[in-house]
Amino acid sequence: ETRTRISSVEKNRTATYTYGLQVSFMHYKGWIKRDQQDLLISTLGDGLMMTSGAPEAPQICLHALGVAMLELHGAMVRMLPSILQNLVRIYSAAQLSVHLLEFVSSISRNQGLYTNFRKGDYQVLFAVAINYIRFHNNQRRRETSLSTNTAGARPADVGEKSDPRRQSTGAIPASPSEKQLLNDVALSQYVLVMAYQVIDVYFLSLTPALKAEMFDSIIVGLLQSNYSRSNLDEVNEVCLDMVLQNHSRSSEDILGLSDVTVQEDFGPVVERHWIQHNGIVTIRAQKEGLMAQIIERSCSGATSRIVDLPAEVSRKYVERAERTERPPTSLPASPLSDSPVSAFGSMSQSASRGRSIGRNRRLHSMAPGLPSLHHEPDMLPHDSIARLLRGELLSQSDLSRAPRFPMRFGAAPCLALEFINAYQGLQNLDVPVMLPPNFEAVARSLRIFDNTAMVDTHKVSVAYVGPGQTTEREILLNQQGSPAYWNFLRGMGHIRRLGQMKDFSAGLDTSGQDSDGRYTLGWRDLIAKLIFHVGTLMPAREDKQEQIVRKKAHMGNDFVHIVFNESGRDYEFDTIPSQFNFVQIIVTPVDGQVPTPEDEALWLRSDLSKVNARMDQLYKVKTQINPDIPFVGPAAEPKVLTLTALPGFVRSVAIHAVVFSQVYTSCKSAGIGGAEYVSLWRARLQIIKRVRAHAQKERTKRLNALGSQPGSLSESSADMAEFGEPISDPTMATTAAQALGYLVRDLESFV
Repeated sequence: ETRTRISSVEKNRTATYTYGLQVSFMHYKGWIKRDQQDLLISTLGDGLMMTSGAPEAPQICLHALGVAMLELHGAMVRMLPSILQNLVRIYSAAQLSVHLLEFVSSISRNQGLYTNFRKGDYQVLFAVAINYIRFHNNQRRRETSLSTNTAGARPADVGEKSDPRRQSTGAIPASPSEKQLLNDVALSQYVLVMAYQVIDVYFLSLTPALKAEMFDSIIVGLLQSNYSRSNLDEVNEVCLDMVLQNHSRSSEDILGLSDVTVQEDFGPVVERHWIQHNGIVTIRAQKEGLMAQIIERSCSGATSRIVDLPAEVSRKYVERAERTERPPTSLPASPLSDSPVSAFGSMSQSASRGRSIGRNRRLHSMAPGLPSLHHEPDMLPHDSIARLLRGELLSQSDLSRAPRFPMRFGAAPCLALEFINAYQGLQNLDVPVMLPPNFEAVARSLRIFDNTAMVDTHKVSVAYVGPGQTTEREILLNQQGSPAYWNFLRGMGHIRRLGQMKDFSAGLDTSGQDSDGRYTLGWRDLIAKLIFHVGTLMPAREDKQEQIVRKKAHMGNDFVHIVFNESGRDYEFDTIPSQFNFVQIIVTPVDGQVPTPEDEALWLRSDLSKVNARMDQLYKVKTQINPDIPFVGPAAEPKVLTLTALPGFVRSVAIHAVVFSQVYTSCKSAGIGGAEYVSLWRARLQIIKRVRAHAQKERTKRLNALGSQPGSLSESSADMAEFGEPISDPTMATTAAQALGYLVRDLESFV
């Protein structure tokens, strides 16, 4: 009888509180049996489905699962596939978009959780991300249509209601409706950015075999969610480039790639550049020596290798000559398909040129005698990849009728293309076009390109607040911290010697003068690099004000601050004031105890039994947010974790906070009407497009000066003289420049 009087609202409220309490059970993981751990995770997974009865419950469960992946790792590995299935069912709940994508993103940074994933598990992750992209673009179309229909309405007619944050700011904004619109745009852009990052990081983590299996569904999904009706969105161009450039690389290979492109000091060199779709290949050849540097640039990365160019050209020339003597019966298998591919030997000129696709545009064609790709009923036309790389769209009827893309790899149809193909032997692409040599506009654009980071770069400050400390100066002067603080730092990243860093250093001094200290802390994954401005690792003496100012300049210019607070008091938001101070992640001991000298001695003696006991000490994580921004995250409500799980949780929160801060700042700078976040990969794509435009303009100018017809432009006599004595047989090359000259003429002859 009592149960019948409990309303459904009360039931749902009780369920919500219960899900929140489940997090506290994780701290007793040493006393919870395996089946009970699985039941706890399963219960939280079921709570994701309560989107209607208790709308707060799914958010609470997502945040609880974010803690569980660190505290109950084994149980999460076992239960994660079933949880992913629930994510697909709730993606349409708009209020969960940020929380859900941050949860999926956090999983990607804990590789042990998904090492045993199968194809179906990855399909779920990609489907979740693509669904959000489709939702974002559909919403964008509706808003565009609405704004067109209501163009005559007063700006105040929309969003006139007061902003709930107005009371907390202490002042009423001049235009609260504009602020709310900016926040809405920033959150929408953040969801889009996170969705693409989920696709990027999980695809890059796949084995080459799984990448082959996932390619079609990812690209078809992106095309079906494309915003533009006339051409491929730039964000999708970038994603396509990422897929094509990394199809055969393992995650270890990708992490091993250099983050910077450095031009080797070869002395006098001859340099030539070719552009192929959204890739640029550069060969820098010694005029007097044998060595050459081959640089392959694309919007999603770059590679560089040093080769003995005459020897390499000669070897490939001989191999191709030997292949022409073999009967074309046994064809090697493509690494991404069971279908055969060409083992190109010599071909007749008409066959090797391929099919014309417009003025001066050729396709790499398959070898004669292979079955036509059009004979396969579920295969798209053989030029589909080339069309996408040109920014064109495929028809929806083709996509629905033929879901498979013609990914074919093999030897190039001419020797030069063995060296200057920007897409690792992918067939049926446009032939590379050589950029005008010694052209300053191209050289300048490439310098800007090389200075644009290849992965997302983030910087976050870390401050230690000791017992009783409350002022900025006291905190900035800290050179030491408690043992728990140093153990926390160890889990946050890897120690980097500043004087040896050649890549992103977040503005820290890498000259070797150690003006910002000798070491810093860094971390990276497949798509991002994070450098910490650790206050206790930077010099600061009471009698050297310039050191304090320099430390404040580094830490104050960061959007996100991590504060390890052992002061015994609350940390005030404006303790270290800065106009960039958006998000603070406050870490505080739950019991409020400050380590004693005996504790420090215990750590120094490395009494492991007692050290492990201290590792189970609980810490509260809570974010403090600038009232002008709408960012919320898993720590908007306090979360409690053990010291072992603490670093991973805080780092994930920090990365997401930095990404949102970058998106918000970009949207604010662009204005509400033109707000669209441009990632570093997209910025690199735009540089490549500018290079193409510069080159086309210069090419037209030179053609007009020569009175030539399009397609007949070749290098001038002065340009060709740079290569030295011309040779007809590449095995006779005595310098790298001569070998490069042969490749230039070989490509001209092919085209």
